[in-house]
Amino acid sequence: MTTLKPDTTLPKVAIITPVYNGADFLLETLENVQAQDYPNLVHIVLDNCSTDGTADILEAFEPKNFPVIVHKNTQLLPLYSNWNTAMSHAPADAKYVRLLCADDTMSSNCTRKMVEVAETDDDILLVGTNVSKNDEPVPFVWPEDQTVMDGKEVVRRFFLNQIGFFAVHMLMRRDVMDWRDPIYDDRFTGADFESVLAILKRGKFGMVHERLGWVRIHDGSQTAATIVKKNTHFVDWLNSLYEHGPDVLTEREFKRVTRRYCRHYFRRALRWKKEYGAEATERHFAALEKQRGPTTFATYADAWFDWLMIKVGVRKYWSGWPS
Repeated sequence: MTTLKPDTTLPKVAIITPVYNGADFLLETLENVQAQDYPNLVHIVLDNCSTDGTADILEAFEPKNFPVIVHKNTQLLPLYSNWNTAMSHAPADAKYVRLLCADDTMSSNCTRKMVEVAETDDDILLVGTNVSKNDEPVPFVWPEDQTVMDGKEVVRRFFLNQIGFFAVHMLMRRDVMDWRDPIYDDRFTGADFESVLAILKRGKFGMVHERLGWVRIHDGSQTAATIVKKNTHFVDWLNSLYEHGPDVLTEREFKRVTRRYCRHYFRRALRWKKEYGAEATERHFAALEKQRGPTTFATYADAWFDWLMIKVGVRKYWSGWPS
């Protein structure tokens, strides 16, 4: 690893890594941060009462380029409480912060490229990048000729299934934390992506048109444990749509999107109920009823009539995320 000369004339970036029992991948992530070619970094790591070899790895690790500041919780915290606590340790003199999960990595030029975009416009609150999930590129359908976009327009296009992003590979202006507290709202299983929607309504979004981030989905990851096995992203998308959709969509767009999505979601939930049983799908039906009202015979009839119209080509199938 090449030794990098510090340059405090550049904006300081704090990379935040909350970790719980992350011994399998943590060392690679620590070394990944040390390999960044941006010369003004600090790495903050919060150990959430790990019981594997995490503490030993952190104690033995010798940083080559950037300081690693380790904090330890005195009691085990839920996922997003731990993430919020980790973010709170970001130093006050940092201009930018970014979460880097203990099992994820990024290219050596990722931080530099993100900061370069962020510095082009004072209204940019978040900068994203193309990513790969288990080495498979994630399609975001981002306009290749556009690097900066109004945040509300990003959220609008997100709900219209015209654009995407990956929430955990984001550079954020630290002063967002002055008005967004907590950063991650634990009412949402996918609190990271909901926080992006909430933040972007206040500013602009920058995009690096390169694949600079890598995400691992494995048996011990939060994504595998909740989103993949329990389809919680359907609940989060629905609740986020009702939470943020009215702020960015016209009344007509909101009605159209909610109607299409609820029909799609309801049919999926019925299929899951048949496959996994009523108890496994109770949360999904409760979420739908909370937002669009009680389930009646008309609900079933509308959902299946919509399916028939899709089959004969009169209507389009819900082709976006979540699908």
